[in-house]
Amino acid sequence: MVRTPGCAPKGGATGRRRLQRARARIFTSTPDNIMLAFVRFMLLMALPLSLVACTTMDERVEHQIERLAANDIGSQEWEDAVDRLIGLGRPAARQLIAHLNPGHYKGRYYREHRAEQEKIRTGAARALGYIRPRGGPGALRERIGPAYTEHERIACIWAIGQSGFNQDAYDALLVQLEDEDPSIRLHTAIAIAKMDLDDGQEEIVAAVMGEEESQARIALQGLEESGFYTVPLLVRLASEPGPRQAQLEEVVDRVTSRLQEQLNADDSFYRQRSARALGVIGDPAVVDDLLSLLDDNNNLVRFNAAAALASMDHQRGIQYLFAALDNEDPILRVNAVRFLTEVQERGAAVESALIEALSDPSPLARAGAARVLGQARVDAAVDQLVTATRDTSADVRRNAVIALGMIGSPAGVDRIRELDTDPDGTVAYYAGWALAQLERH
Repeated sequence: MVRTPGCAPKGGATGRRRLQRARARIFTSTPDNIMLAFVRFMLLMALPLSLVACTTMDERVEHQIERLAANDIGSQEWEDAVDRLIGLGRPAARQLIAHLNPGHYKGRYYREHRAEQEKIRTGAARALGYIRPRGGPGALRERIGPAYTEHERIACIWAIGQSGFNQDAYDALLVQLEDEDPSIRLHTAIAIAKMDLDDGQEEIVAAVMGEEESQARIALQGLEESGFYTVPLLVRLASEPGPRQAQLEEVVDRVTSRLQEQLNADDSFYRQRSARALGVIGDPAVVDDLLSLLDDNNNLVRFNAAAALASMDHQRGIQYLFAALDNEDPILRVNAVRFLTEVQERGAAVESALIEALSDPSPLARAGAARVLGQARVDAAVDQLVTATRDTSADVRRNAVIALGMIGSPAGVDRIRELDTDPDGTVAYYAGWALAQLERH
């Protein structure tokens, strides 16, 4: 009997019986068995497709790697290859991280010329800075030392900064702040600034105020890239006399526009920090944008917007914060104290309102105002705080005596000693603490 490959036998009793049994199995199968068979079939079909997709991604990455190796760093072709790697996103990260490792360039990936490795490693680091994979900082921090070229080191330092704070990466960057190369120190300072830390700010200031144009250009670009993280430093530099005032003002304008756009970001973190930074910049043109955030669905966004408005002496922002200070919700009160303290420390915009609040009918408002005045160390409020230590509310007395201890003025020492025998044990305890603080002063 002739058989067709892959088909059932033709003709004969045996063939008919096999066919009948097969039909019986099909028509008597349970739904669970049918579903199991279907799932197995789909898995078998998907496996080759996933392998093809993986192979295709590998090939696409390696194609761009070859372009990096074949073109000079910074050339149009090289930059285009970096852009295409960025476009591939996280699926390309594994291969890009591998190309950072010197041991990778052996066997199949052997590269005879060190210059090719430099071009690949620099481009891979640049792409990783945009992709920001979780494992990126660990691999990048190993390539920022003097064993690597300046191009490689700067690209890896920049990519670490783009990735946000990572303790091990931060520790590695601190070492580079001591490097002999001023360019490495400057790039390192900018990367640390993007982690929301101040280490190395003097490097940025020196570059902006110095005579070396190339260093100044790097610093200005870094200040612009860093966005809300370096706004306080940027505003300070722009307000001081120096050789690059016009350039700094242009950077402030561009950063302001970018921050305004980020007020509409999906991520509440960007809305929070952008609102706060705009308050530091203090441009009246952004007031309406900040007012709209007082109705944001995120609590911290609303507080940051209110604090920004209060810093600009806008009554809506001040009223929002003081209303929260008198709220029954302890979380809102804590936030009100935090943000009012920040506003007061930045420019005393709410000082008179805080002192007036010590006489507010609400004990919550009186206690909160005393707490803010103490944390902001407002010397002008000492007499009113001494008066507040006689308040009928123990909570107000406690916050007032703590404030006096934090301010450190000897003016209230006699009254603080009297509170040693306060009927409320907590007030008496903090009176002793305040006296200890005054002795240190």
